[in-house]
Parts: sequence; C-alpha cells; structure tokens
Amino acid sequence: MSQSSIHIGGSVSGSNVMFAGDNNSTVVGNNNVTDIRNKMPAPETVDIRKELAALREILMKLDTPESGKIDRAITDAEEEASKPEPDKDEVGSALERVMKAAQKVGTFKTIVTMLEPHVLSVSAWLGTNWHSLTKFIG
Repeated sequence: MSQSSIHIGGSVSGSNVMFAGDNNSTVVGNNNVTDIRNKMPAPETVDIRKELAALREILMKLDTPESGKIDRAITDAEEEASKPEPDKDEVGSALERVMKAAQKVGTFKTIVTMLEPHVLSVSAWLGTNWHSLTKFIG
C-alpha cells in the first residue's frame, strides 16, 4: 500500500468524502469517484474577489444565528485576498471557518448546488492544499 492510500478496516462515519494522494480524487459515500481537478477552472483565471462576493451573497441568505460568524470569516478572507500578495493559507483558513459554520445550518444542503462553482473556483485559486474545501459541497 502506498503512503497516499486510505485503508479502512471497519466502518466509517461522520464524513462522505476522503482524499488521498496527488490525484485529488474525491470518493463519495455512494462509491462514485470524481476527479475534482476536472471541475476546477485554471487558478490564474479565477477572480478571487468576485468568487468571495458570490459566496457571501449566497451564504448570507441562510437564516441562522451563525450569520455573524459567517460574515466575519468571509470579511477576513476578503481582506486577505485584497492584499497585493495575499496569504492563501489565511484565505483558506477563513473559508474553512465559513463553511464549517454554514454547514451547521439545517438548510445548508439546499444551497450546495449554488455554492459548488464558487467553492471549486476558490479551491483552484488557493491550490492543492485547500482542495479539501470541496468536502463541504461533496
């Protein structure tokens, strides 16, 4: 078994998505395999400010007590992304906070299809270290 494989000797719960290796394959609970790189735009084509604004617009429609937390985390991502040389890990970390808070909302699943193109674009811009953000839409 290679270092980039996942071996499970029993059952798995709590997650529908697992990542392994350099191929960035997503294995979803129903055993469908999707290479997320095929869905992502080229990183240099992503307008990160536009994508963050789109995520804000969609996520702020959620009726949740978490909306303040979501707003603050998106603001953190926007502020970092607007710098001449943004720290992509800072942006990714802020977006991970956004998605974790949003995922707690009961109606989150109803907006996943609207979020998907933006999460894929942001993940592409951030680079392979942040492709894990796609687990929130998988």
